[in-house]
Amino acid sequence: MEAKRLYKGKDADMYSAVASVMHFFEHHLPEFTAYDPSLDAGYLASFKAAFQNLILFLPTHDQERAVMQDEILIADLDKALAKCCTKYKDVKYYAGKAFPDNKEALKEFGEGTYSKVCTSRLRMVQFMETLYGVATKYKIELIAKNYTQAAITEIATLAAELRDDNNLQQLKKKERPTETRKRIEALNTFYAFGQQVAEAARMVFRHNQVLLGNYLLAKRHHPKTTKSWLILGSSTTRKIALPKLLKKFNLTLTNQGKETIEYWRADNIHETPFQKFYLEAEESMEVGGELPVKKFLVLRNPSQKEVRVVLKKEMKEK
Repeated sequence: MEAKRLYKGKDADMYSAVASVMHFFEHHLPEFTAYDPSLDAGYLASFKAAFQNLILFLPTHDQERAVMQDEILIADLDKALAKCCTKYKDVKYYAGKAFPDNKEALKEFGEGTYSKVCTSRLRMVQFMETLYGVATKYKIELIAKNYTQAAITEIATLAAELRDDNNLQQLKKKERPTETRKRIEALNTFYAFGQQVAEAARMVFRHNQVLLGNYLLAKRHHPKTTKSWLILGSSTTRKIALPKLLKKFNLTLTNQGKETIEYWRADNIHETPFQKFYLEAEESMEVGGELPVKKFLVLRNPSQKEVRVVLKKEMKEK
């Protein structure tokens, strides 16, 4: 089950507010213990332990640097994919020179297949590895048309580069949910200690509004969420109207299929995107607003298989 925060607002705001409650709780510990014996020195020790545990999950310079490294990795991955695409076009050119009238040979070089795999990093790795095998098989004919052995070897090099970068990113993606869950659980534990103290403070200081003001926390938060399932058929394009949705909800899009889908933002479903983005199989992303806000988020399934997409809508705080 997905971990959910038990409070409203930003993590940093909650952390600051509950840390303040912990400070005042320690100062007024005798009053709390007199009202509720369970709110004693042992409770304070556990409260402080939760605080120390939470510190391990707060953003640090190293973690911020790790986020930047993730962004660099994604950029490198896109560059590796682009280099593979360019490489295929080179091979296709020389294969056309070597086998101008041999459709069967050209099919071995990926003619008719490339367009189906070029948006998927994983399938592009497999495609490039096969392409290297075919180029090696026909290296005499290719070299005769001035496509060098070094150029043939580079096919395998680029395939390995894309495979390694993709494996590294997939590993990081699998690690991220676990770390996020641990962080949310640590935040919730610390908040729960503060919430218990805040509830008791309403009685302990019911006749002293000044002291009570030191223990005010937001109520527990359980945001309302709904999910919509969209089916993208083979080579299908769909649009999601954004402005009204983004005004009311935080949106998360999840690709539940095994194929990579394309997406971009546009004012018209037929608008040619300046840049396409890719949502890999089982990958999720937050659909944030961009300024100026485009009218639609356009999804396209370039594969030959049906893909199911889930749009989760979480009500924003008023």
